[in-house]
Amino acid sequence: MQMTITLTDKEVDQLKRMIERHKSFETKQCTLEDAVHECIRSAMYEEGEEAAS
Repeated sequence: MQMTITLTDKEVDQLKRMIERHKSFETKQCTLEDAVHECIRSAMYEEGEEAAS
């Protein structure tokens, strides 16, 4: 599924900071889309932890 989202400048800046941190320990190129997916995976993981408690 494809989806279009609108991000604020602050959100884009945060994603770019995530990408820069990612570069320090990963050789694979990370895109804004990758960063968004990572945020979603993290949120799903955290939600799953809460359900298991």
